[in-house]
Amino acid sequence: MSYQAVRLNKLRSILSVLGISIGIFCVVSVYALVHSLETSLNNQFNKLGSDVVFVQKWPWDDFGNNYPWWTYLKRPQSSPEDARFLSQKISPKLVSATAYIFKSTFDLQAGDKNAKSITVNCISHKFPEIQPIDIEFGRMFTEEEARAGRAVAVIGNNIALELWGTTQVLGKTMRIKNNDVVVIGVCEYQGNNIIGASNDNLVFVPDQWGKNLISYRNANDAQILLKAAPGISLEEVQFEARRLMRQIRRLKPQEVDDFAVNKMSMITEAISTLFIQIRKIGVIIGGFAMLVGCFGVANIMFVSVKERTREIGIQKAIGAKNYAISIQFLMESIWLSIAGGIIGLLGVQLVLWLLGIAAAQQFGNDVVLRLSPEDTLLGVATSVVVGLIAGVIPARSASRLNPVEAIRSS
Repeated sequence: MSYQAVRLNKLRSILSVLGISIGIFCVVSVYALVHSLETSLNNQFNKLGSDVVFVQKWPWDDFGNNYPWWTYLKRPQSSPEDARFLSQKISPKLVSATAYIFKSTFDLQAGDKNAKSITVNCISHKFPEIQPIDIEFGRMFTEEEARAGRAVAVIGNNIALELWGTTQVLGKTMRIKNNDVVVIGVCEYQGNNIIGASNDNLVFVPDQWGKNLISYRNANDAQILLKAAPGISLEEVQFEARRLMRQIRRLKPQEVDDFAVNKMSMITEAISTLFIQIRKIGVIIGGFAMLVGCFGVANIMFVSVKERTREIGIQKAIGAKNYAISIQFLMESIWLSIAGGIIGLLGVQLVLWLLGIAAAQQFGNDVVLRLSPEDTLLGVATSVVVGLIAGVIPARSASRLNPVEAIRSS
């Protein structure tokens, strides 16, 4: 009977459904977008090293607090000597690879072509073991070339196209800060990245040769990378790295660290905290839309009770119990809310599909926007709850009608 009531009053049902659809769309779209973006960002950051500890000057988890930034500014950069000391002293049972990197921006020149403000990464030979560099043409420089400080480079795909118009550039020479360097490898094309971590516009050179370009002291934040051995937690690696760094820096027990030991989870946890706040805002906004939809369904249900008063009286006169009348109207309210929820979910799916196309054009496959099973379940469950809340008072008023008075009503 509840299904027939919804089917026979199509216009009224559609108007009831509209408010719920908007509310579900607001709530679920926020959750789906936030969930998709959070997952995409965390995946990209984890690719940079979820099992890696970064020893450097600046911490990743203390910004925004009252700790004075100038204290960080006075810290010394992580040095090649620090990297060698850690590599020699830290147990191979804890760390499978140790690498060093410092970077800065330079203008590149090849013949009459120039590439402006290109980031040049000066890396040790084990860096690719920790953060893989996919090579399309040529090779990565060897340990001997790195230790000897040979003038060789691996360049990004876009840089090869900008300087020579082709990626077939092995053996060609380019100039970096009046220093000639031979291209021995070209990175595989990656496209734009949601966190800007693409190799397409980067240059990789041995850190020993990089000293000809800039001192690590004047470069961007120099880092020592420690890759945890299989089965070893990052907390163990952090503890040992901190102990050894305090030793080489000759810090007294009462002195604070003049370095930071970071891990990628510091960034991903900060991202999760940010998105939790965004979810809360979305719930508040969507909650108001759901409230409007709830009032809309409740109002329609009161109208339905009024229109079917004689019908209710006849049902009670032939023996219908109060709970049966209540369930009938509750079911009608829930049908309306579920229908509105499904329409809202379809709207979310359409918007995510359109945004996904735009994101794919900008960032490739790094951003995946989708409606997860959890978000779908949230939408359906919310619809049911709204239907129950909207229908409980009208259903109760219908069940308490006096059958004689109800049959007499016009």
